[in-house]
Amino acid sequence: MKFTKLSLIAMLAVSSAFAGESTISGDAKLFYGTSDAGDADLFKDGGNTMGDAAVSLDYSRDIADGVTFNAGMTGISTLGLENTLVGDTWVNHALEDRVWIDVANVTAKLGNTTAVIGRQKLDTPLAFTETWNIVENTFDAFTFVNSDITNTTLVASAVTRANGANEFTNIQGGINDLNEAIYTLGAVAKIAPDVNAQAWYYNVARTDSQKLWLEADAKVAQGITLGAQYAMAMADKGDDSSIVSGKVAYDANGLSAYAAFSQADEDGQVGFTNYGGYGGSKLYTEAWWNFGYVTNPGAQAIAVGAGSSVAGVDLTAQYTTVTNDSDNPADEMDEITLTATTKVGPVDTTLAFINTSSDVDSMDGNTVQAYLTVPFSL
Repeated sequence: MKFTKLSLIAMLAVSSAFAGESTISGDAKLFYGTSDAGDADLFKDGGNTMGDAAVSLDYSRDIADGVTFNAGMTGISTLGLENTLVGDTWVNHALEDRVWIDVANVTAKLGNTTAVIGRQKLDTPLAFTETWNIVENTFDAFTFVNSDITNTTLVASAVTRANGANEFTNIQGGINDLNEAIYTLGAVAKIAPDVNAQAWYYNVARTDSQKLWLEADAKVAQGITLGAQYAMAMADKGDDSSIVSGKVAYDANGLSAYAAFSQADEDGQVGFTNYGGYGGSKLYTEAWWNFGYVTNPGAQAIAVGAGSSVAGVDLTAQYTTVTNDSDNPADEMDEITLTATTKVGPVDTTLAFINTSSDVDSMDGNTVQAYLTVPFSL
């Protein structure tokens, strides 16, 4: 998974609101992947291959002082390559060409408070828009962000509908009711010049659970940052659970690197993956491609990674290993990911190689992926 940092600015639906007058922007994407897991061969027609093309268009217009209307549409297609060059898709759209509304909200700012009402992108620890896939998942929500307290951002959100794991349909995009809203309260603060901390509370009525997420990071020396995460879930049925993670990171002199560790308790059955997303998590140890393992009950994970730029090409390497005392071999895996990212003319290009070691044949093997993205503005 692409690691992203939570920040005071790139958070919640405020990230989907454009400042200024009327703007139109978007991107066109072509994603391809192939795997030799199981009995498949790399680059074999159909089989363990997947491909999609998608176009996203975002529109924003100021409609009154401090009030902005935001709208976005996304379309996806296999371009007719199913069962020839590719046998599967990046997201579930039933091999049909689909177009849907992924953003439709009004953003209003009064003083130091911003309200975002409608379909929007979110970026909180347990409900967030995942940007790695060819299309992004979004939420129907009411979100309020306040910065009256110095160096502190307060967030309140009620999420009523979400997509991601669902089939993407025309117009609605697979947005489904959550039966009862997920209520979120959060605070992100700079508590010292080099120390940031955040605390989040979630009330999930449909699963009779409450969740707490605590996170802090501190710059302890030039280029060196320490981070800690702790999350716990309290369920009315007694399926309480917790998870803890820590990391050390270095970013200086053109080199970035990190090492992280996480441990999930063995008894809990309430997880810490993304509500309404593709199954990823915000844990420091989350894998690049094989999501969900690090948050399983009893999972113990180690992740290390490094990145640098050589001749205009951004190179990264990541290794993730997950062990578990459970009897299920599907709870363990090792993953090595190498990526190269550069700009070829107007095209943002990423190539990825993923090696997965698992006792599950359908996962054990190599994966090659290509991501082509052309951003545009009108």
